[in-house]
Amino acid sequence: MSESSITSLSISFSLWRDPWISIIQPDGQMRELSIGACLAEAHTLAALQDASPLVVAGTHRLLVAILQAIYAPESLDDIANVLRAGQFDQGKLDDFAAQYIERFELFHPTAPFLQTGDVPLEGWRKPEKAKKDEPKVAASWAEPKPIAPLFDEVPGTTYRALYHHITDDQHRVCPACCARGLLTLAAFASSGGAGIRPSINGVPPVYVLPAGTSLFETLALSLTTLDYQPESAQYPQTENAAWNRQPLITRDREQPTVSYLESLTFPARRVRLYPLAEHATCTQCGVETPIYVQQMLFEMGHRRSEGAPVWEDPFVAFRAPGGKRTGESGGVVPVRPQPGKALWREYIGLLLLDRETQMRPKIVRQLAALYDADILDDRHMARFRCIGIRSDGKAKIFEWLDEALEAPPDLLNDALGIELIDQALDQARQVEQTVRFTFDQHFRPLRAQGKKIDNKMVRFRTLRDRMLATFWQRLADDFRQFVRAAADPFTRDDANVTWINRVIAVGEQTFNQAAEQVGNRADALRARVLAQDACWGRLRAKRKEWIGE
Repeated sequence: MSESSITSLSISFSLWRDPWISIIQPDGQMRELSIGACLAEAHTLAALQDASPLVVAGTHRLLVAILQAIYAPESLDDIANVLRAGQFDQGKLDDFAAQYIERFELFHPTAPFLQTGDVPLEGWRKPEKAKKDEPKVAASWAEPKPIAPLFDEVPGTTYRALYHHITDDQHRVCPACCARGLLTLAAFASSGGAGIRPSINGVPPVYVLPAGTSLFETLALSLTTLDYQPESAQYPQTENAAWNRQPLITRDREQPTVSYLESLTFPARRVRLYPLAEHATCTQCGVETPIYVQQMLFEMGHRRSEGAPVWEDPFVAFRAPGGKRTGESGGVVPVRPQPGKALWREYIGLLLLDRETQMRPKIVRQLAALYDADILDDRHMARFRCIGIRSDGKAKIFEWLDEALEAPPDLLNDALGIELIDQALDQARQVEQTVRFTFDQHFRPLRAQGKKIDNKMVRFRTLRDRMLATFWQRLADDFRQFVRAAADPFTRDDANVTWINRVIAVGEQTFNQAAEQVGNRADALRARVLAQDACWGRLRAKRKEWIGE
């Protein structure tokens, strides 16, 4: 570690004044802005954008928290007034900055943003041993760790050699990238070994974020009234936000109550960045920087109390475990990414009506209320950006997702239309089960013939899994077209017939293509012919059951 001197003059980075938020303009150009500039110019910007969708979600939640504190809407009319203004009030932004701007300093000596202030900036320095006759001095040194754990996509410690083939001391991260990494912790911090627990929403869920025609509209539509905030949230909602709480994050602290604004930037990890005033190239973004961070304090931070009810984050959908009614056997769990399952297959639970086993996000319910109150123009589709990360519920991170979903406004509270879409998804699942069963029945070792089908005995499991994945991929665009047609009562009957025919056709086509890859031996050819005939017979029976033809 370098011996560079650290002072308040040489080490400074203000998230409110210095550019670090990546945005995209309407012309497609990319820019980096500070928090202050981003909010002031939001009506001229298209959207948040970053190589990591986790950063987009984390930044979105921070900006919403700031605006929630500034506007504190009490009713839908208050949100309507923000939307009608067409841009965020510069005077309100200036007032907020005048009061809290110091708390947005990343390397503040005692109150660093989203970090604990009880560890000095030079906390990585080991104190010198006292001589025999000298009194002992309390050590300020905290065990440093590499910067890599701040980013889910960057392996550290024992994983680095397997994935990046570099050592931890080669990571040098600029202040902007450090800020982005810190913001992902509240939403996406997962378990990471003994005593390291996930953040406020547990194993990271799928976050459903409204997507407007501009960044201003996106953020304004993300404001919530008390009716659409977690029922167990501490009141007032503005307590313990990132800029007004005590600048101390206690190790492994249990919190009985949490305010709504605190939840958006929840201190799930006890962090202190150790900056160095030296020129380097950031290993995250490749930009030259006069300040970089190589090591940090990184420990378990705050957590909700054991036995506390599920935190009903407004941007998260929930379902009852095991398909039971909500409130039975442990309540509800967040909707999380599933391996091999496209997000559009969760369409009903993510965007449409609540039911006994599913609850869509509160922010979607509020958006439906805004349409019903004629505050939003129902001629435009309701659009959402869905961001999540798939893990094993522990330390392993597999992939992230960043997908767009949209819904016709008339469909958000249309019971008959929703029932039709739910039925359509069930029909697709039945076709998938039919082709899977038929494949397993005909393409397995001869010694298993006549016995109950055992998944482990299937000879072509990789081929079968690829067939099922292809089936759902081919239906994605058809489903989007079906949703649009299902929103109109005058076209939904025809749309239903078109969907059924398409699902049957895709099922048969996908099965036949998979069957043709089992080989050209006589026994394989015989199995293929029998399998194709059986599949078509079963699919034809399904079609007759659904539309009577």
